[in-house]
Amino acid sequence: MGALETMLRNVIVFVLLAVPGVILVKTKILEGGQSGVLSKVLLYVGMPFLILNSTLDVSFGGDLLKVVLLAAAIGIGYTFLCIFLSKPVTAMEKDEKTRGIMRFCAVFGNNGFLGIPLTMAVFPDRPLVLTFVIIVNIINNAVMYTVGVFMISGDKSTVSVKKALLNPVLIAFIIGLILNLVGVQKYVPEISTYAGYLGSVVTPLSMLILGMKLGGVKLLPMFTSWKTYFVSALKLIVVPTLAVALAFALKGAFAFGEDLVLGSFVAFAMPTAALATTFSDSYGGDVEHAVSFTLGTTILSVVCIPLLYWVVTLLL
Repeated sequence: MGALETMLRNVIVFVLLAVPGVILVKTKILEGGQSGVLSKVLLYVGMPFLILNSTLDVSFGGDLLKVVLLAAAIGIGYTFLCIFLSKPVTAMEKDEKTRGIMRFCAVFGNNGFLGIPLTMAVFPDRPLVLTFVIIVNIINNAVMYTVGVFMISGDKSTVSVKKALLNPVLIAFIIGLILNLVGVQKYVPEISTYAGYLGSVVTPLSMLILGMKLGGVKLLPMFTSWKTYFVSALKLIVVPTLAVALAFALKGAFAFGEDLVLGSFVAFAMPTAALATTFSDSYGGDVEHAVSFTLGTTILSVVCIPLLYWVVTLLL
């Protein structure tokens, strides 16, 4: 199976998981607003245990520490570069709230709910790729709760360093590292089984939530707005292309060069983070465009992710 077909099949399967959510809302069995409860289960149960289970399985040694440090450096440096560049790129939008959500949606990707599960499905034999994506995801979460919230609200008082440092993903990663270093799996292997059960809900639940949101909005206005295509082009083409180009420039300096390129691709090629809508609703942002950009980038990613992956594999 070719590289393009492999990625395309996985992305299509992921997107089809949203169909039950659409049906439930369209048939009035559930309301779109009820997805908020599922989002909390995902954020505080599914994602932490997915990260915990992934960290428990990491084998320390070799190039792992280098990957962690490099992922942290790239995650911090490139994310802030994108934040800086997003300001002049979106300057044509005069409404401050809309400009803020355009910037947020162009910079922050859905690594937690989509990137990590996709990595596990497509690259099961490349643990360094998964490690890279997890580290970038942790950094993105921290920046989202601080700079990201400010971009949406325009109010410095809404920024929470405490939430950035105490987010569930970071806590789960630290606990997983400690348990791994202690070697707890040797004595209690059931921990991995337990975490695996709870972590396995992330992919289906995240797509079910997306489907519920899709079922509650009209798609035509979303795809007749130039802003949806503009933000999607930035998030799905420009941002990942530059990230992959940077990774290729560094590839020859490391033995894990291919893992670096693939990790950079996944970490920055995902559609807009699901928290865009949550933050906009919580901090007085542009909720309507947040929903449009989140759903728009997710739908268009069905085409963009496989095509970009195909190009990356050709270059590798």
